[in-house]
Amino acid sequence: MLINTFQTLVHAQPATIWKILMDRVENPQNYLHGVESARIVERSAGGVVREMLWEGKRVRERILPEENENRVTHELLEHPIYEGRLITRLVPTSVQNPMAPVDLQIAVELERKSFKVEGLVSTEAELVADIENELQFLKARAEEMERG
Repeated sequence: MLINTFQTLVHAQPATIWKILMDRVENPQNYLHGVESARIVERSAGGVVREMLWEGKRVRERILPEENENRVTHELLEHPIYEGRLITRLVPTSVQNPMAPVDLQIAVELERKSFKVEGLVSTEAELVADIENELQFLKARAEEMERG
């Protein structure tokens, strides 16, 4: 089982980062390496179900944004290798200073279905690299938006 939290400090307002996270839900190809296509197949008051073609494999996930909790949960419904969830959180580093950086975290709680499956992400090291790259891309995009 892969359980880990990845994080980076982002020098941007939480509202700016939240806007980017919501765009990532609708347009994952702009944020995730290897996404060939994506579409929202179901919408509800609580969130969406999204299907993606990622490096030739179908991925289906339920995405639950909770703005009041500064959290977005991605629950894997169909994935060729993993089951579990990823939780993205915005954690203010200061409640008194609204200009303080925000700690952007991605908590990973994944279990490999089988070690015989080939395909999407073949090793945990590749998954970790993808998550770390995504965090750095989100950070750069938010900070760029803040600079204007």
